Amino acid sequence: MSAAAEALTALRAAVDLLLAAPDLLDRDDELHTFVIGTQVEQHRLVAALAPAVARWDRLRLWADDGSLSAASRLSVETHTSKAAARCTIRRAKQLQEMPATAAALAEGSLSPEHVDLFGRANRSHRRDRFAHDEETLVDACKPLLFDDATRAVNYWRNRADADGSGDNEATERRNRAACAHLHASETLDGSTVVNGLLDPIAGEIFRNELDRLEHMLYLHDKQMGNERTNAQRRAAALVEMATRSASTPDKARRPKPLFVVHVGDETARRLCELAGGSVLQTDDLRDWVDDALMETFLFDGPRVVLTASQKRTFTGKLRSAIQARDRRCQHPSGCDTSAVRADIDHIVAWTDGGTTDQFNGRALCSTHNRHSEKRDRQAKVLPQQPVNHLAVLRAKCRWVSQRDCEREGDDEGTDSS
Repeated sequence: MSAAAEALTALRAAVDLLLAAPDLLDRDDELHTFVIGTQVEQHRLVAALAPAVARWDRLRLWADDGSLSAASRLSVETHTSKAAARCTIRRAKQLQEMPATAAALAEGSLSPEHVDLFGRANRSHRRDRFAHDEETLVDACKPLLFDDATRAVNYWRNRADADGSGDNEATERRNRAACAHLHASETLDGSTVVNGLLDPIAGEIFRNELDRLEHMLYLHDKQMGNERTNAQRRAAALVEMATRSASTPDKARRPKPLFVVHVGDETARRLCELAGGSVLQTDDLRDWVDDALMETFLFDGPRVVLTASQKRTFTGKLRSAIQARDRRCQHPSGCDTSAVRADIDHIVAWTDGGTTDQFNGRALCSTHNRHSEKRDRQAKVLPQQPVNHLAVLRAKCRWVSQRDCEREGDDEGTDSS
C-alpha cells in the first residue's frame, strides 16, 4: 500500500472514531475542547491537502472523464457546489504561493478564511511586496480576531499601493459610490422586495440609523411583551426611517454626526477607518470634509489618551476618546460591537469608589454591560499614568520624532528606487 493510500485509510479511521466521540463526551469542558479542536484540525487538513489538490489540477487529472474544468469534476464527485469546489482549488493554488501562510495554517494558527484574505491582498501588482512582508503579516494576524486581521491587511494594502502601483484598485474604490444602487420592486401580491449596494460611508450612515431604530423597537417590544425577530424589527425600522423622513422639514438641521471616522494626523497619516472598522482611503472622505466636525485626541502609546474628566458619567470628549481607543466592545469573548454603539462604563463602579477617567473606563455593548450574568467581572483597571501638560509635551515630542524617522525612511526608499 502506498503512503498516500495509508494516509487516506488512517484519515477515514480517524473520522470514524470522531463520529462516535460525541456520545462519549459527558463533561462540558471535554465537549468544548472537542468542538474547538476538531475545527482547528479541519483547518490543518486544508493545508495538508493543498499540495495534492494543486498538483491534481496542474496535471489536469480531472479531464480524463471529459470534464470541462477541475471545479466541475470536483463538485460532481464530492457532491458540492461548483462555487465550493472553485474555492477549494483557489485556496490550494494560493497556498503554493504563500509559504508562511501555509505553515501557519498547518500549525492551526490561522484559518482558511485567512488564506482568502491574504490571497485578495496578494494581487499581481503587489506580488513582490507581499512575498517580502508575508511573514510579518502572518505573525501580526495570528493573535488577532479575524475582523482585526482584516483591518490590518487592508492597511497593508493601502501602504503597498502608496506608490501608485494599485491605481486600478484605487479607481475601483472611487467608482464604488457611482456603482451604488437600490431596487424596490413590487411583487404580485403587493409586497415589496428591497435589495441594493452602498459604498462604505453611505452604508455606515444607513446602518447606524437602522441599528438605532431597531434597538428602539427592541426596547419597545421588550416592554410590551412582543416577539419579533431581528429581521422583522429591521424591516419595521426601515419603514420608520421613511416615515420620519416624510415628516422632517426640507432644511432641518442634522442632530448629530452621520458617521464617525478615525483619521490620523501627519504622524499617523495611515490611520483612516470608519468607527465600524472599514478601512478607507483618504480620497473616500473628500466629499464629506467641508461639513465635518473635527475632534482631536493625543495618544501616548496604544492605550493612553491624554485627556481627563472628573464627572460621574463618561460624556463629551472623554467618551469619544475612549471610543476611539477601544474601537469595539472590550468583553474578552471577542464581541465585535462597535464602540460607537456600545456603552462607556466604569470597570470599578462609581459606587465602589471607581473614578471616571480613561483608566477606569471601557466600551461594552449593552448586553455585556447591563446583563450581570454576562458582564466581565475579572477586568482590571488600566495602569494609572500622569495626564498633565508635561505628559502631553513628552508625547508630542515622541510623535514628532517618529514622524521624522518615517520621513527619512520614505526618502531613503524613494532614493533607492
